Amino acid sequence: MNQGKTTIILLLLISFLLSAGSAFATQITGKLTDTLHKPIAYASVYVKGTTKGTTTNDAGNYTLDLLAGQYVIVFRMMGYQSHSEIVNVGTTKIVLNATLHDESMQLGEVTIKAGEDPAYNMIRHAIKMRKHYKEQVKAYSCDVYIKGIQRMEKHPKKLLGQDISDDMVGIIDSTNIRYLSESVSKFNFEQPDKIKEEMISSKVSGNNQAFSYNSASDMLFDFYESVIQIDGLSDRGFISPIAPDAMLYYRYHLEGTYQENGSTVDKIQVIVRRKNDPVFRGYIYLEESGWRIYATNLYLTKDAQIDFVDTLVINQNFVPVTNDVWMPITNKFLFHFGAMGFQGSGVYVGVNSNYNIEPGFKKHFFTAEDMKIDTDANKKDTLYWHETRPVPLTTDEINDYRKRDSIMAIRKSKKYLDSVDKKENKLKPFQFFVGGYNYNDRYKKQSIYVGSLLQSVQYNTVEGLRIGEEVSFSKQLEHKRSWSITPSAYYGFSDHRLNGALSYYNNYRPEKFSYFSVDAGRSAVQFNEIHPYSFLFNEIYSLFEKQNFMKLYQSDFVDVKHSMELVNGVIFTTSLKYESRTSMINTTDFSFSKMSRDFTSNDPQGILPDGVMSFNPNKALLFDANFKINFAQHYYTRPYEKIIEGSKYPTLTLYYKKGIEAAGSNVNYDYVQASVDGKINLKMVGNSNWTVTAGKFLNNKDMYFMDYYHFQGNQTIFTNSGGFELLPYYKYSSNGQFVQANFEHHFGGFILNKFPLLRKLKLGEIAGVNYLTTNTLNQYAEFYVGVEKLHAFRVILVSGFSPGEKSYATFRFGISSQGGVVSLR
Repeated sequence: MNQGKTTIILLLLISFLLSAGSAFATQITGKLTDTLHKPIAYASVYVKGTTKGTTTNDAGNYTLDLLAGQYVIVFRMMGYQSHSEIVNVGTTKIVLNATLHDESMQLGEVTIKAGEDPAYNMIRHAIKMRKHYKEQVKAYSCDVYIKGIQRMEKHPKKLLGQDISDDMVGIIDSTNIRYLSESVSKFNFEQPDKIKEEMISSKVSGNNQAFSYNSASDMLFDFYESVIQIDGLSDRGFISPIAPDAMLYYRYHLEGTYQENGSTVDKIQVIVRRKNDPVFRGYIYLEESGWRIYATNLYLTKDAQIDFVDTLVINQNFVPVTNDVWMPITNKFLFHFGAMGFQGSGVYVGVNSNYNIEPGFKKHFFTAEDMKIDTDANKKDTLYWHETRPVPLTTDEINDYRKRDSIMAIRKSKKYLDSVDKKENKLKPFQFFVGGYNYNDRYKKQSIYVGSLLQSVQYNTVEGLRIGEEVSFSKQLEHKRSWSITPSAYYGFSDHRLNGALSYYNNYRPEKFSYFSVDAGRSAVQFNEIHPYSFLFNEIYSLFEKQNFMKLYQSDFVDVKHSMELVNGVIFTTSLKYESRTSMINTTDFSFSKMSRDFTSNDPQGILPDGVMSFNPNKALLFDANFKINFAQHYYTRPYEKIIEGSKYPTLTLYYKKGIEAAGSNVNYDYVQASVDGKINLKMVGNSNWTVTAGKFLNNKDMYFMDYYHFQGNQTIFTNSGGFELLPYYKYSSNGQFVQANFEHHFGGFILNKFPLLRKLKLGEIAGVNYLTTNTLNQYAEFYVGVEKLHAFRVILVSGFSPGEKSYATFRFGISSQGGVVSLR
């Protein structure tokens, strides 16, 4: 090596060594307490003039890494005076403890003269500035650390006859921690609603293969919005205390005014006008120089008609990023829940840092992928987390990580998994009768399922007593792939036919929703291929009401299907089916009912008498293709998994079906269909679901009745999922053209909550309309209203109208779910 190069290397080395003291961060640690020496949890600790900061943990401890230099460290917590300390950071670790004094000592005297509380005028100023601050920052990026912890404080010993142990609910010791996770993300935002988040590290206690479900976008509660939407808590949103019409929902009281870091801060209590309105309680802090939000300590209770949790608390602290721009530096959410003997709580803390409010995003930086979890996000070691984690772990959290990590090695062993299987694989008669039986081999990641006895013994007027069973073998593969094979067989004791089938399903690329399936066999199937009527309810109606609504024919079939996502939001599904179809007739009229009426024939059109075949034997070669298009669909990706978040636009579905006259097939027809469905969020008034479908047979040269388009009718007392409530099953089946529309609105208690006695029931209102017109039916319409409880049960009153026919009204009952109805059929 020549002398010149050696000199340069030596100079660089000397320069590096001289600057090492300032190039590496020094850690500041400490504890924050009150005047009684009690720890202050989840307080903000940050460097004045920056967004570099952290929060204290449950024990009041904090850590903060800074480069060499002089800083002003600010300690801030709602309910206390803020406190600042000047520190000179060198190369030696610094311990900096601090004490905060109660806020009440600092609050100025507030004299309320006759007339209006001064808080009202302050809120008016904030309302006037709301839109400005909502739109002030056009774009930004920041780093986000989130820690989530959930505790199960109480659970029943038994539930529905099953033992409930601590282990089953995720508890391993007296801390009652059932879930602990941390994540670090890079978060990017651009007005009005573009987001892009990348989770670069993730840690889940007790599972080093798992990825956290923390999300920075879930922490974005913006009280500059008029209505705060919280998915899962209510169909309706919640009114912000500074919404344009907030004074219709809130009263205000000025608790006091104080000086903090050169700012005049007003602490204002927000008080609900009506106990059960969808509103917050608590305090909002306003910074007077700009009438901006300084902090929030707001909460929701059951009185706000929230579901699933008893209380949700939202704490936020804002700091200046520039002289005029303030951004949240910490977000904290606390919740408590209790139901069916379970009681628990959770805390999620988010620390935002390193804001850039002029990020200069390049064109096409934002895509439909709102969030991505790096494949190696869960590979970070202990040293990484020690250096990165802004909120130190408490003793309970350290022990939880240590215990669960040691338990994890045991729980992955064959010996442990086999012991769990041995216990859980025991046959439980009631469970087998109702839900079937699962035999698991967790070590090999495979299972065997045997169908329930309730489903294995059935009755209908075509086959009579029908006894059979299905057994499914499933195998889980790496990268969330799986496959299953399911043989089934059953025998009809009245028609003396043995039927059976074999199904194979392969989920070979889950992140693209790609699967391949093959089904083959012989079965008695309904004329309507969507099977609108279950065997169980047909059995009940046949045996006890002497009504056999289900109409069957014999199908000997082979069906091959494939589905995959071609591009984001476009799923293409296609199938090819060959079917030999034979008419079936009633072979028994057994019923417990003493009613004088007779069973109807197995002819779905109701034309032919009982015992007469409704069609001649035939064969059909059928091809169909389906495009489901979610325009501008947003999603987030986890390793080997894609989770759809939805789209603000309606979903378009295009469908084509061809009856091919080849290979002995007796059919020749072409059918096309288009449907559009979507949701409408009316905020305080609830949300709506709607669907419009149009179909037409371009060619109906050779068809049989099962090839017609059959509508999802209903002739029982139970609600119908996405279909009609009163329409006969096959009366208006079409081989021509039709248009169908369905609309349903969930008011979420908008009306009933205004009545004190009904409010306690926490019922939501439903209203809807179903419409149909075909080439043979001028028009048919249904209108219904009703109530639902927790999206779990509904009762509706429905009336049907059609020109020239008598209308009537009746009740329907069923199980409902978020965004739709799960039919009891």
